[in-house]
Amino acid sequence: MRPFCSAAQWQAELLDVEAYLDRLGITGPLEPDAETLRRLHRAHALTIPFENLDILLGRGIDLDVDVMQSKLLRSRRGGYCYEHNMLFAVLLERLGYEVTRLYARPLLDAPKPLPRTHLMLSVAVGGETYLADVGFGDEGPLEPILVADGTVSDQGGWVYRLAREEGTDKEWVLSLKRDDGWFPLYWYATEAHHHIDCVVANYFISTHGSSPFTGRVFLERIAEGWRLNLNHRKLTLTRADGTVEVRHVADGEVRELLAKQFGIELTEEETAVVVAALPAPEPS
Repeated sequence: MRPFCSAAQWQAELLDVEAYLDRLGITGPLEPDAETLRRLHRAHALTIPFENLDILLGRGIDLDVDVMQSKLLRSRRGGYCYEHNMLFAVLLERLGYEVTRLYARPLLDAPKPLPRTHLMLSVAVGGETYLADVGFGDEGPLEPILVADGTVSDQGGWVYRLAREEGTDKEWVLSLKRDDGWFPLYWYATEAHHHIDCVVANYFISTHGSSPFTGRVFLERIAEGWRLNLNHRKLTLTRADGTVEVRHVADGEVRELLAKQFGIELTEEETAVVVAALPAPEPS
């Protein structure tokens, strides 16, 4: 194996597996099979929120394993795709899974191509391959999805389809079912990526002015039967039955809202920085 392909680049040996399992509430034997993968994926998605607050707080996003686990596990914060999926990948590897890091291009009905910067995972289990992605926020899957052309996965009312890109055998599109049909979430190819690729893409997405994660407050949470999204002041609750509630958040409720709805405890000083990043309230 060439040196740059070594598993050591991912720092898996630094992961505190017991702290991770404690954060997820997972106990008992963990054989590296499809059922354990499903349990771990589901627990992570339901437990650790998606959030970009460290960018707004001026701390940036550090992809060192010890920094990520200190934040997401010990401090019980959240993160975005690199933190979620890089940490989840090393947990899986420590438990005996074969994991490949892949890059996806979000589609999302965007009027122009979006950068291919979303990190997701391919996991080999018992002769089959699963898409694993605990870092796509409130539209992401709750459980792994079998990689087979035309796979449809109903996950508590959120229905996903994974299909080959037309005319290819190595390119895939993940879509989410909506009332008007299939809504494409992202495209990906089965090309393995390395740690330095993550560092470069993470730098762009955490610093560039055109990134969706700079200059705005953005948090998401998945729960049983509903999903929550805070985009600046707009708080959207979507239920599995398709009903949606939307309201706007006032400055004075930000700290309590983050704690109660997203499980994120901020100091008064941190809250003030987050509030300052919000746009002016809409006139009543």
